[in-house]
Order: sequence, then C-alpha cells, then structure tokens
Amino acid sequence: MIERSRPSGLSSQMERTRSAILTAARDLADTGAEITMPAVAAEARVSEATAYRYFPDLFSLLRAAVMTEDLVAVLRSATRGDDPVERIGQAAEILGRAVLRRQGAVRVVVASTIAKPSTAKDRPARRFGLIEHALAPWADRCGSAHRADVEQLVRGLVLVVSAESLFALTDLCGLSPDDAIASLVTTARQMTAAAVAAIPAGPATD
Repeated sequence: MIERSRPSGLSSQMERTRSAILTAARDLADTGAEITMPAVAAEARVSEATAYRYFPDLFSLLRAAVMTEDLVAVLRSATRGDDPVERIGQAAEILGRAVLRRQGAVRVVVASTIAKPSTAKDRPARRFGLIEHALAPWADRCGSAHRADVEQLVRGLVLVVSAESLFALTDLCGLSPDDAIASLVTTARQMTAAAVAAIPAGPATD
C-alpha cells in the first residue's frame, strides 16, 4: 500500500524527498535482505542525515513504508466457508508469506520492539486482525458463554501465528521457509481444532 496523502506541513519538494525515501525502503524490503538507514539513503539518493530528518529511526521508516499491507483483506479474499480450522490455517499461511517476503524489514521491526519495549505499542500487530477475522464466524456461534475460551485460543494463536515463531523455526530449528510456514499452519490448525472440540456443538445461548 503506497501512501498518497501528504503529511501536513510538507512542501512539494519535501514530499518528493519523503516519497523517495519510502520507495527506497520498500524496494530494499522486497529483496528480503537486511536493511539499514545508510542503504535506504543511498537507494533514495539522499544523505543519511536527510533520511533521519524525515524519519528519526529505521523502525519508524519501515513502519511507514512496508508494514501497511492489509493482510485481513488478503485473508478475506482467500477464505471460503466458515470452518475455523481451515480459516486459521489460511491466516497462518498469509502471515508467514508476508513475513518472508520482506523479512529483512520485519526482523528490524521485531528487534527494535524487543530492544526497546516502549515502541511495541507502535508496532503493527497484524496477526491479531488475521486471527480474529479467521475465528469470527465460530466465535460468534460460541456466544458470550464461551468468550473466555475464545480469548484463550486467540492468546495461544498469537504466539504461533507470528514472525517470531517463523524466525525461530528457520533460524533455530533449521527449517526451510516453506517447511517453517507449514509448521506454523499445522500448529495453528491443531490448536484451533482442539479448542473447537472442547466447546459443545451448536450455537451457545446468550
């Protein structure tokens, strides 16, 4: 998603410079390689100091440049039916592919929020939207009587359907990217199936 609105207070020249920096960050992110502010500045043909005038750190730049894709819209277009197990598997696949496509940028964002927890609130928590959309039809059928069970499942899935889990599987377990995604999908499906089986069949009464 490319930002088209001009931040208030920016002149046309400043907006062109800002857009060039954002485009350079996106182009580098699409390579999947490690991203640094000097590399972005060089790609944008501006000085590193200029890049920092527009974005105080790499985290804020990458958040504006590459963490804006609407993954829920992708899931919405891919899902057929309301089976929560199938839907959560699709959500895990979509998130995993999105992370791998721009993993250099995602690693910077993850590392930044770990090193500086105060920035975590500014990190796009895209997994929550995916998980909640995937479970929505089933959660609605469960009703308020099983709200705590649904919330517990969401918390568990947040640990699985995540960039951190994907990187643990590739970096620590030595899985290939495709095998890592398959592992995320399998685990998310198993967790969801177990939760669904534990709740009585049929709609709950509020």
